Amino acid sequence: MGVRQEGARPFRPNRTVQFGERILVVEDEPDVRTVLCRLLESAGYRVESYADGAAAVARVQAEAPTGRPDAIVLDVMLPGMSGLEVCQELKFHRDTNLIPVVMMTALSDRESRRKGLWVGANAYLTKPFESAELLTTLRRVLDHRRELTDDRVHTRVELCMESDGRLREQLNDFLSRLFLLTPLSEEEVHRIRYAVMEMTDNAIEWGNRRRKELTVNLAYEVTDRFVKFVITDQGEGFNPERLPHAAADDDPVSHMLIREKLGIRDGGFGIMITRGMVDEIQYNQTGNQVTLVKWFGGAKRAAGTAGPNGPFSSQAT
Repeated sequence: MGVRQEGARPFRPNRTVQFGERILVVEDEPDVRTVLCRLLESAGYRVESYADGAAAVARVQAEAPTGRPDAIVLDVMLPGMSGLEVCQELKFHRDTNLIPVVMMTALSDRESRRKGLWVGANAYLTKPFESAELLTTLRRVLDHRRELTDDRVHTRVELCMESDGRLREQLNDFLSRLFLLTPLSEEEVHRIRYAVMEMTDNAIEWGNRRRKELTVNLAYEVTDRFVKFVITDQGEGFNPERLPHAAADDDPVSHMLIREKLGIRDGGFGIMITRGMVDEIQYNQTGNQVTLVKWFGGAKRAAGTAGPNGPFSSQAT
């Protein structure tokens, strides 16, 4: 079973549930599906369920916006179309990518989440989990979606990848699909794609030191005014202003001989070039997260207003 029920006491409705919130449960094991549906109904949600991923995707995409679920509780291991494929299909469509997805799995963290390059869910639960954990997680992702809507965010996707440079081609394909959701020109897409790829290479090589057990997270967000990428590695971080043996604005080439002797590629050029490819670039204090922002139509934020250069509030756990 996937859900541990606490004792024999009945579930009480969650008073924070908004009226009429709809949850879609996608789980192929009948007993687990029944327990999940009863739990969510007892908490005050309206629940619909499916046993396979393809049917769930078809149902969500066929509905008008007012008929779509407010969140999806999704099993990873499904017959035919897997939960990971369901998540990707929904997250790559503008009409459905803000629907929160809570992913359930009975597999280890490494097996279920690390598939080279994949589209991240909003939250993960490992079976068996407590019923209270599911309800708390569901409430959190629903509230987060409401915050995104209030901030006029209409597209948000998280990509996760192993620290493997051979995934560049697949990442490039993912980026091409994401940029279809923006009003950027072909030239602007080319420039910001270069910046994202370069910063991802830096995260793999310098942040995670090419250790495949460490991942790189790419969070992508589109509003009416800008597109934003936040690239985060699991390394110790660095000071981008003090790179060892790297190109500098006043001396871009003298480092190259040193790096050749050390057997590492030329450094510093990526950051220098990226600054010219996007409107804003900002590192966090640790140096293991970089935010890239491109404003639509060359528009800049008005003086005194909050900008988009802060980090994402990630929902993945």
